[in-house]
Amino acid sequence: MYKFSKYNSIIPLSDTISAVYNSKEDKCIVIKRDLEGYFKLPSLDLEKNHPSIYQNLLDINAIVDYDRDELQEVIQRSKEVDNSDKTYRLIINPTMNCNFKCWYCYESHIVGSKMSNEGVGKIIKFIDKTLEKNKNLNSFDLSFFGGEPLMYYSKVTEPIINHYRTKYEDYSHINFTISFTTNAYLLNDRMVNHLTYENDNKFFQITLDGGREEHNKVRVAQKEEGSYDKIIDSIKRLLREKISVLIRINYTAENIDSTKEIVNDLIDLNEEDRSYLSISFHQVWQDIEVNNIDDKVKEVMELYQKHNLIPKGEETELLEGLTNPCYADKKNEAVINYNGDVYKCTARDFTKENKYGELNDEGEIEWNEKILTWEELKIQSKACQNCRILPLCGGGCHQINLEAKGLDKCQMGYDNEKKDEVIMNRLEKLFFHEA
Repeated sequence: MYKFSKYNSIIPLSDTISAVYNSKEDKCIVIKRDLEGYFKLPSLDLEKNHPSIYQNLLDINAIVDYDRDELQEVIQRSKEVDNSDKTYRLIINPTMNCNFKCWYCYESHIVGSKMSNEGVGKIIKFIDKTLEKNKNLNSFDLSFFGGEPLMYYSKVTEPIINHYRTKYEDYSHINFTISFTTNAYLLNDRMVNHLTYENDNKFFQITLDGGREEHNKVRVAQKEEGSYDKIIDSIKRLLREKISVLIRINYTAENIDSTKEIVNDLIDLNEEDRSYLSISFHQVWQDIEVNNIDDKVKEVMELYQKHNLIPKGEETELLEGLTNPCYADKKNEAVINYNGDVYKCTARDFTKENKYGELNDEGEIEWNEKILTWEELKIQSKACQNCRILPLCGGGCHQINLEAKGLDKCQMGYDNEKKDEVIMNRLEKLFFHEA
């Protein structure tokens, strides 16, 4: 016997046709709308009356064996992705101090905090042992976070990168990358010269908080001077050096209009420099539930597209949480704080309550018992287990799942209408756009 897949969705495309989309297989077929009623009946009815359509649905696993446990297959796929031994991401907080104090920042900045020479030595040992133990690695990302990771660059970051680079020759099969999440205000010639000394893959995420005036209200540098122009200069300098930059534009209802002004400071980039630039917009989390400004955001996006700063079709991201989950979901990921405490997520404060282990003197992580809970968090709620787009979403953020443990609701806040919107966005980009 056969049944309709639990991951089917019927999405109207016009008055006469609909798409039958299966999120587990990421495939669809187009049917006449007057056939939609068959999906409320046993699949046998469709087989009798429309055998060719029935066969097409079988081909994309929109019809499956009655005893098939699709949920367990999705859970298994999720575990395989999260437990992959092909990649490693090491995130380091050289300090929890910062040269800015943004109003929305969740972190508690610690003045004077800095990774010690001993701490740097333990990181170096950890890199060595990680490469030795993980025989199947094909990529390794060394990422600097914080605090502000460009503080204490010569004392902490530089020696770690120098050692990391000595591994390139011995592990030539591994794609090594270096990345920073920074405000870029402290970037100077010495840092750029050090970063560009080796022709390796480098990536910067740099935040702007609106146009010049609005940004300078939020990100006040020392001596009360504005930081906007210095940050724009840093971005352009990195792009000229062929270093990839993602500008993260944080917006609120108050500053969204001013983000149009940023275009004027980027339109002079030549085509080659632009090829290393990407831009993403993120509503400040404290503003999300207060203000719905989707129409204004769309207007801003269209302006950026007009000036070729955002490619058309990339104003919305595809939901791919299962196949491309958050880095913190991965087993082969660790955040090491300046003091040796180890975490999984960078989106929460680095407190004793949130830590998952410590880096010992031998350069090994001693995980605490909480790591077992972390690794089993995914797809536990009934809302996730019964969701038709689970294979796209993947169950959402580990950290939010941890904090919402026991709450049986979609952490993404998706209703059926929003789920259809997610699917339609995918259909337009992957199937109908090219056609």
